[in-house]
Parts: sequence; C-alpha cells; structure tokens
Amino acid sequence: MRWDGAPAKSLRTVAELAIPAGRSLAIAEIVAPIAAPEMLALAARIVAIDPWRRYATYTAEDLAGYLGHVEPEAPRFLILENDIVVGAFGLRHGWLRGPYLQFLAVLPEGQRRGIGSAVLMWIETEARANRERNLLVLTSAFNEPALAFYERHGFTRVGPLADLVADGITEIMLHKRLR
Repeated sequence: MRWDGAPAKSLRTVAELAIPAGRSLAIAEIVAPIAAPEMLALAARIVAIDPWRRYATYTAEDLAGYLGHVEPEAPRFLILENDIVVGAFGLRHGWLRGPYLQFLAVLPEGQRRGIGSAVLMWIETEARANRERNLLVLTSAFNEPALAFYERHGFTRVGPLADLVADGITEIMLHKRLR
C-alpha cells in the first residue's frame, strides 16, 4: 500500500534499515497528528489480520486514531519499503525502566521477510543507546507465531494476564533484559 495519507510534514524518517536481499526499510516517526480518515486504509488492513481480527474491540477507526495521535512518550511509526507502507508500530518510553512495544504490525506482504526482526533490532539498539534496562511486550497467548518471534529475539515469558484486553483471552508478557 503506497503511503499518500499524510502531508510530508507529518512524518520524519528516523532510520534506514537493511533487510535481507539488499532491500532497505525506512522507519518514519509520526511527528504531527494525522487525521483518522487518512490512516483508515492502513488501520483497516491491520485489523483484518490476526491477532487484531480476533478482538471485536479493535476497530479500524480506533486503530487509525491511535496511529495518527502524537504523544511524546509514546511515539508511533510507519514502516516503509520504497515508500510503500509495510507496517506500523508504537512504543511507550520509560515504562518499567525501558521501552514497552505497545503495538507492532507487519502487513501480510511484508511478513516473513525480516522486516519485523529489523524493526525489533532497531528498537533494541535505540534502547541500549539510551542506557535502558528492559524491553517489554505483550502478545496474545493464541498468537504462537508472535510468541516464537519474540523468543527467537531473546525475550522470555514473564507470565500470563487473563482477560486483560478481552474476556476469555490471555495475554503473555515478555521481557528482554538489555544490560
């Protein structure tokens, strides 16, 4: 999906990352609010994939509002490959002595190509440079691919949190110690 949903002043490229096969990604921080309608196409694609489609509470409108909102301590980012959006993520800084990865979505056409790994390595590198102690994330217990992904990257399961996001669904907190 080509990104033309926001004026250039709404985005600031913060990193260029190499991924396998000589491709590169840009991580663009959302630095000025982007109206929900402009984010709606991306949000609709994300909520159509697991784990979000299993939660009736995640609507495209709500996700578009989250992604387009600017909070200094909780920046949101778009992941672009050749100006085509392949994902998005959000962080919460200073949460339990390190960043908390609030949200990470890679669209189906970007999955299993090293994009998530490159983004996660960038987050970790930035956290280490800022002398952070921890990196934390939650994922749904039913989302075995995500659990395996984080564990491959050195995260350990801390424990379950039942009914946190939705009744009858358990989330798993994962932690990676950085120093």
